[in-house]
Amino acid sequence: MRINCLLIDDDPSVLDLLEAFIEKIPYLNLVARCEGPLEAFPYFEKEQIDLVLLDIRMPDGSGTQFLKTLHKKPAVIFVTAHNEYAVEGFELDAIDYLLKPVLFNRFMAAVNKAYEHISYRRTRSLLKKDDFLFIKTAHKIQKIFYSDILYLEGLKDYTKIHLVDSKKPFVTLQSLKYFESRLPHEDFIRIHRSYIISLRKVDTVSRKAVLLGETELPCSEHYRNMLYSIIGEKL
Repeated sequence: MRINCLLIDDDPSVLDLLEAFIEKIPYLNLVARCEGPLEAFPYFEKEQIDLVLLDIRMPDGSGTQFLKTLHKKPAVIFVTAHNEYAVEGFELDAIDYLLKPVLFNRFMAAVNKAYEHISYRRTRSLLKKDDFLFIKTAHKIQKIFYSDILYLEGLKDYTKIHLVDSKKPFVTLQSLKYFESRLPHEDFIRIHRSYIISLRKVDTVSRKAVLLGETELPCSEHYRNMLYSIIGEKL
């Protein structure tokens, strides 16, 4: 199995070191090395990126904020000199967290973990995909088909799941972030910190809103570019 990886760090000497490490590992294929998120973003549009080795503090943007903008998130290993960001990194489901200066044995251990994670994810994607999920409501466990979902609304401590043919949404204590990771990315997209929508139910997209039937939802600037890029692929 080959893993396409991308390096993002504003320090050329760190990029040189990581590139040299990658060359020693047969299953790693370096797609590109970038000195910041802005330079890296186009590669996620045209390449299949499986793994990113990502600095956190860079002049043109935070690595963690950049990761949050990606619709289809790769496996991530954070590489940084600032260990105070470790907690935030793991909250974003990072595979590992390497402190500079990076030693080869630690690098090898991290990418081996990434290999196992990516291998498992690929195996799951080859299996038949479910077209439904189960959620816990107040007094029962409810089965919901993806095709019935209009949109999800995230509130402080819970999520409302709005269905096409139901005026009353289902309410669950799971977070919107939980559903963002569970729902199929080809069918659902986050358009706002409070909303995930079904792409199949979209009727109209404007600069600041999305219309699903008679329901209009706000589309924030943070998520707009990803929505436009997905729609552009379908034009």
